[in-house]
Amino acid sequence: MKKVFFLAIVFLTYQSNIAQEVKTTIVVDSAQIKMANSKTAIDNQKEQLKTNIKDQKEILKEQKKVDAIATNERKVLEKEQDKLKDEQKLVRKENKKINDENDDLKKSKKSEIKNNQKLIDVNKDLAKIQDKFEKEKLSGKLSQVEISEYEVKITKKQLEVRKVEEEISKAKLDAGKI
Repeated sequence: MKKVFFLAIVFLTYQSNIAQEVKTTIVVDSAQIKMANSKTAIDNQKEQLKTNIKDQKEILKEQKKVDAIATNERKVLEKEQDKLKDEQKLVRKENKKINDENDDLKKSKKSEIKNNQKLIDVNKDLAKIQDKFEKEKLSGKLSQVEISEYEVKITKKQLEVRKVEEEISKAKLDAGKI
């Protein structure tokens, strides 16, 4: 029985060693599988990082191209804006010149209207004096002195008419210079 007991202990020890080896194999295999999975995960992450870096480089290249195009367009727009500002200055100068000329023309027209009204008034006065003179002359009541006085009045009015006509002519010449 000792032998059986001894054999049973040897058998149990042997079984225990085998079980220990199986357990160790399972643990080692499990660790190797975990390491292989970790390595695969790390490799996948490396590949993903490489892809991300490559994509970032491509994006940066595209962004630089777009920035260069935008810069060129901005420069072109700035040049066009400068041209437009210059043209705007010229237009303002031209408009000011036109406005000044229009103001001068308005003044000239007002002066012409005023002179024309003056001429009309002076001609009316001249016509009245001449009519009055003709009526009194026809009635025969005028003395030689009165006739001379009327002729002086008529001559003065005629001179006044000529003076106003000269002012009108002068104003027209000045308006022609504008």
